[in-house]
Amino acid sequence: MSVVSVPPPPSPFPSINTQTVAKGTILHRTHGSSFRPAQFNPCVGQPTRFAPFTDAAGACVPTLYAATSREAAAFESIFHDIEPTARFKTIRLDVVELRSVSRISLNRDLLVARLFAPDLKAWGLSRGELIETPKSTYDRTVLWGQAIHHARPDIDGLIWTSRQCDPDRCMILFEDRVGEADFEVLDSVEVGADAGLLLELRGFGQRAGITIIS
Repeated sequence: MSVVSVPPPPSPFPSINTQTVAKGTILHRTHGSSFRPAQFNPCVGQPTRFAPFTDAAGACVPTLYAATSREAAAFESIFHDIEPTARFKTIRLDVVELRSVSRISLNRDLLVARLFAPDLKAWGLSRGELIETPKSTYDRTVLWGQAIHHARPDIDGLIWTSRQCDPDRCMILFEDRVGEADFEVLDSVEVGADAGLLLELRGFGQRAGITIIS
């Protein structure tokens, strides 16, 4: 298997394209039921593409992942580690039932760094070098999240097109700039307590040939 090349972020970091995510925008999350709907991950669990990382003082920055649709949130969490080339694409029901599905709404505008193809091209990058890479590269992709965080203290997070469920979008937000009080929780449902929600998630998986098994 070839090694995926993820170049290190430049220093000093170049100009960053940003966009505003407007107050009232609804974000979707699929998270462990032990977490509150708008709770930031305090740097625990498995590494992700852009977290965890430390700030300039060496303290770990808690982060929150969200998506612009319920389906994208499911593919970026529940179905995230299922390889497209796997002969049998399955996930256990008991794992899915430990999740909750939540909708949260922004109480204020957020400023986020754009990681779309044109923005990456301005840095000499392609999606294949930062967004499309496998989890074996997360120790290198996370350095880009950290570099952007360090370069722009006014940026609340990052936004990009989901690798798992295009054309929907994903976001990661930084707790040292955004907090739970910046969200209104619209609803939060435990998968194991709602047969209709489980059926919806089964449908999302079936679209990709993924089966939830008992």
